[in-house]
Amino acid sequence: MVQRFDHPAVPVCPYPPGWREVANLRFETDLVLLRLKDAVKLRTGEDASYIVGADYIVSVEVDGEVFGITVPRGLVTDLTSVPAPLRIIAGRVGPWLEAAIVHDYLYIAWQDVPGHGAHDRDREFADLIMLRAMEAADVGRIKRQLIYLAVRLFGVWGFRRPNADRYATLPDHLGGFSLPRPD
Repeated sequence: MVQRFDHPAVPVCPYPPGWREVANLRFETDLVLLRLKDAVKLRTGEDASYIVGADYIVSVEVDGEVFGITVPRGLVTDLTSVPAPLRIIAGRVGPWLEAAIVHDYLYIAWQDVPGHGAHDRDREFADLIMLRAMEAADVGRIKRQLIYLAVRLFGVWGFRRPNADRYATLPDHLGGFSLPRPD
């Protein structure tokens, strides 16, 4: 049984103070996603939730210095949040998925940091990280600009809305994953 909770054991503020420039995002670890066997039965909307199965790390240059962002193991995500009518432009899964997972985390992480609150500058940072991650994933320029424009225009409601079920506990036995290597 997976239990859900509202914050990681050791909250870390993922928003750099006073940032001006964000560039050169790199994916440092593999993205591990889990979908529980009962997820479809337990869903409350159209789509079932997924869980980040291992800490997911990206690095980015912030004002010329390397800055790491760790999406904590246990983050509950709906993958790429795209209203059904707009899925013709960008579906829930595609080369922008990793960007969307980091973006999901940055949209809720302010709730984990005691006394932090939802700041417009942090939302701007989250949206820019999504853009830089899509660049790193070679998402086409027009598509990434459309996705970026959508999160800038419509993301404010998702950012400011408190989310009580942000994380899930996972069993310790999940261990490492590997893909078979071609011969």
